[in-house]
Amino acid sequence: MQPIELFRDCYQIHEEKTLRRLCELAEVRRLKKGEILLYFGEVQTHIALQTNGILRGYYTDVDGTDHTDCFSFRCGNAAMPPCGLTEPSPINLMALTPCELVTLPLPETLELIRQSPELFQVYSKLLTEALRLHNGIKNALCNYTAKQKYEWFLQEYPGLIFDVNNRYIASFLHMTPETLSRLRTATRKRIEG
Repeated sequence: MQPIELFRDCYQIHEEKTLRRLCELAEVRRLKKGEILLYFGEVQTHIALQTNGILRGYYTDVDGTDHTDCFSFRCGNAAMPPCGLTEPSPINLMALTPCELVTLPLPETLELIRQSPELFQVYSKLLTEALRLHNGIKNALCNYTAKQKYEWFLQEYPGLIFDVNNRYIASFLHMTPETLSRLRTATRKRIEG
């Protein structure tokens, strides 16, 4: 996807001056499967907007075990850590599949956001959506049974069950891979009838 398509079609930006400047700043970045976009402790220098692929956010505990914090797979997602723009990342962001991103340098993009009311609205919408998603995840993980979590995952992350390692999904849902496997089998048997 070309940056102009992302800005016009996905974000609905129509101000010609803003579109021209965004396209001047934009670079397409392709990640290979397993490549890290951002490391724990690193401060981001670019805003990364996902056009395709699957990213996984994860952190490693004191015992060296990694825990899945989030997945990003929708076109237009801001592939960024859950922190302020100038703060060190609390997670790693890794490509689970080949990914394509449109990146924008942070200082210049923030200045453009300040200058363009239309772009400021897009930025506000992305922040609001990220907060809604974060709260939805925390609610599901804290309040749902294992079966409910699995069903919620299938609904909120359509198709990822086939493209993402079970270990990562189980970690994200705060269950063991064995529990996830049992839930998948039970669901398959229920559907097959």
